[in-house]
Amino acid sequence: MEIDQLKAFYQLSQDKNYRIAAQHLFITQSALTKKIKRLEERIGIILFERGRNGAELSQAGKMLLPDAKRMIKQFEQFKRFSQCVSDGAQGKLNIGFGISCYLDAPRYISEYKTQYPNVNVTLNDMPSSQQITALFSGDLQLGFSRIQNINYPLQSIKLFSDHLAIAIPQNADVDIDNLWHSISDLNYLQLNPLRGMGLHHQIQSYLIREGQSPVVTQEADDILTLLALVSAGLGYTIIPASAQTICQPSIKLIKLSSPYARWDTGLIWNAENEDRLTRNFIDLITSFSCTSDNV
Repeated sequence: MEIDQLKAFYQLSQDKNYRIAAQHLFITQSALTKKIKRLEERIGIILFERGRNGAELSQAGKMLLPDAKRMIKQFEQFKRFSQCVSDGAQGKLNIGFGISCYLDAPRYISEYKTQYPNVNVTLNDMPSSQQITALFSGDLQLGFSRIQNINYPLQSIKLFSDHLAIAIPQNADVDIDNLWHSISDLNYLQLNPLRGMGLHHQIQSYLIREGQSPVVTQEADDILTLLALVSAGLGYTIIPASAQTICQPSIKLIKLSSPYARWDTGLIWNAENEDRLTRNFIDLITSFSCTSDNV
């Protein structure tokens, strides 16, 4: 059974005339006759009583007409929905983000939603390493993350560069020119390496290059907790400078200028899993990136 045969059945039931129904369907009268005949043969039921005045529904045809109408409506809804999915205007996106994109990721998604309001977007706070794993498994379509060592099938767009910064209590007496010596009496607070392996490796690489090896006195599972500990005067920590947006006024950030304290952050995705939905988001981010480069 074909949807065109059901449409022919419904249209003829409305017009009760083969010639007029064929005109409404933009087919020949002969083609309409064949569609009705094939449908009747397929279901084994006579749908119309043919007479000199046209075509009248048989009793069986009257019983089947409501279901035929419902199936045609469902098919049209499916066709419209499938077109929206094909165009990337409807569906679901799972997106990951790290602390460096704490503000930027929601801003990009808000702009995306104004253009594609029927797309359901889920935003997940995830370390870079977890985002990479989820992109390969298909649990994420996109991620805002550090983009070092990104290889095919992963692809990326650079959005900005971030830096390491030391977070200390605002009232701490610190000599910027002799930074490490002046904070040597403060406790060193660290993010749990398993919660942010990329950030942990960045910090360790920096410390090694600077010849520093502070002893960790306490760990926390998230940066907000670390900052709360610093705000309470319990020590200092090293975090991304972009975390300034979530710092309390009682915290001072000292940006570290070494090239080993710097990394690029951007949008990443798995090219092998890319679809229209994902591409629309990538194109939006690309337009933002190009605009920023031109400012």
